[in-house]
Amino acid sequence: MTTFQRARSEEQRSERRLGILLTASAMLSEMPVSEVSLNELSRRGGLAKSGLLRYFESREAVLLELLTLAARDFLAEAGEQLASLVDAQDPLEVRAEAVASGLAASFGARPMLCELLSAQAGVLEYNVSVEVATRFKQTARGSLPGLAEMLRKLLPELGQEHSGQAATLIILLIGGLWTHTNPAPAVRAVYRADPSFSFMDSEFTDALHRSLSVLFAGFLTLG
Repeated sequence: MTTFQRARSEEQRSERRLGILLTASAMLSEMPVSEVSLNELSRRGGLAKSGLLRYFESREAVLLELLTLAARDFLAEAGEQLASLVDAQDPLEVRAEAVASGLAASFGARPMLCELLSAQAGVLEYNVSVEVATRFKQTARGSLPGLAEMLRKLLPELGQEHSGQAATLIILLIGGLWTHTNPAPAVRAVYRADPSFSFMDSEFTDALHRSLSVLFAGFLTLG
């Protein structure tokens, strides 16, 4: 919570922006992207809606910046976590399985990141200006090579081309799997009421682990 009424210095403006992002992050721990409204965000942040719009042009602009920060934190933390799980002396199949398992667990432990990735293309990239979209895409353009480099360090057999392709597909997998493994309440009720639908009801981390195992096996076979 800021102690000033109106941000006058660059430092105060940065502090206000950070406060808005932290508020949005807290909201996403309680609700999906679809329920995060600009009105509630401004209320919780202690700002008038017009005041919030001085810092972010729309709800989607707030969430895109939050996605940028979450992706940056993931790359900084997950690389070290995965490196501790993979022994370079192990056979390729063992290392690939360790990377698939470790990556799935890392993403599964970051529900906000997965929620934002699932909404990125269909929701968050709408209702933003060209300027905001450009800034986000420039950051994303750096994040994907970061993920590819992480994969290449752990599985050098992938090579540069396949590690880049794998990084892109991993992001697409996360977006799709998160949506389908976190269905709407009515669909969840159907799954609970009728066991014949159990094949549709899967847990995100397990589903991602299986998908990544297949993905790596395919690219390593090509390699």
